[in-house]
Amino acid sequence: MKKILSVCLLIVILTNIVVYGDININNNINGALLGDLETGEVLYEYNINEQLAIASISKLMTYLVMMDAVSNGDVSLDDDVVISGHAASTDGSKFGLVSGETIKLNLLVKGMLIVSGNDCATAIAEHVGKTVDNFVKMMNEKSSELGLLSGSFINPHGLPINDEKTGQNHMSAADLYKLTRHILTKYPEILEVTRQDELVVTERNYRKQATNPILGFVEGADGLKTGFTDKAGLCLVSSLPVDGEQNFRLIGIILGAVTHEDRFDKTKELLEYGRDNFSYNKIIKQTEAADHVYITNSKDGKVEVFPSSDYNKMLKNDDIIKTKISYNDTVKAPLKSGDKIGTISIYVNDKEVGQVDAVVNKNIEKANILVRIFRFLGSIFS
Repeated sequence: MKKILSVCLLIVILTNIVVYGDININNNINGALLGDLETGEVLYEYNINEQLAIASISKLMTYLVMMDAVSNGDVSLDDDVVISGHAASTDGSKFGLVSGETIKLNLLVKGMLIVSGNDCATAIAEHVGKTVDNFVKMMNEKSSELGLLSGSFINPHGLPINDEKTGQNHMSAADLYKLTRHILTKYPEILEVTRQDELVVTERNYRKQATNPILGFVEGADGLKTGFTDKAGLCLVSSLPVDGEQNFRLIGIILGAVTHEDRFDKTKELLEYGRDNFSYNKIIKQTEAADHVYITNSKDGKVEVFPSSDYNKMLKNDDIIKTKISYNDTVKAPLKSGDKIGTISIYVNDKEVGQVDAVVNKNIEKANILVRIFRFLGSIFS
């Protein structure tokens, strides 16, 4: 190979020419996070690692455990659920279940997610886990399985037993983000429920507005779950799809807002900040050659170099991207398709953010002795 150890390529990502300033929404809340669904990149954060009371946000974990049971064939969303006296008498926000009635599991899900019915969460827990205590055990096991180390649950709905730390359901904003990403990736059908701005059940003569205050007020917002207790404050996990050259989905989290106005305004500001200032970019594509190198002892001579995988990233509108390809000191034929011959490094504003292997995408044969001699003599007299 020619004595070229690295090639620098400058890629300027041109997106929306309007650049908005950074935001600061940290006052009068306990935690905040804005992130991208697909890449897992955090775009804004405040106090995201502290274990906090999460109130009815807990129902996202209840939904996940239930849907896993549906996926495993243990229960069906079309199941008829007989409502116990314990479920019907659950305190806090209610859908209005009556002891002894029979109701479909899928309606209990709507009652839990749209109007935050604690009674629905209890009924779901009893149906899936046979007992609430067993279901809560399943919730904590799921939290551990997903690596959500801050997760701690004492019931399926988030209503506190008391004001002590042990009497609350807890999770950090960072782990709530991971939980939400997992749910939206595995069970995106949740959005068919959470985008509804009211729950109407004609046969029950029931109509009630959704607890999510941003539906219909933040254009395109379609989820996800609210929560409130004295200890947790006002909480909201939100979701916003953003259309562009490459579509993406934002996840917003506000924990512990002091007033309803604060929760609404800070959520709106957070989501609009992400929508107006960021874009999803395919910086490196596995199917596109990144460079050509000359391998002197190869049959082809000049060989195309490809990334081993795509590299996608959320970028701010004024970010400058660079890629640098560094080749191995010795690259000789023969090579098999997929063999690594170097490394592609990705830089955002001169800071390295990732690497992808540089590979050949076909078998590279060794040139015969006559071709190698001819090339050697040519290099001498050129």
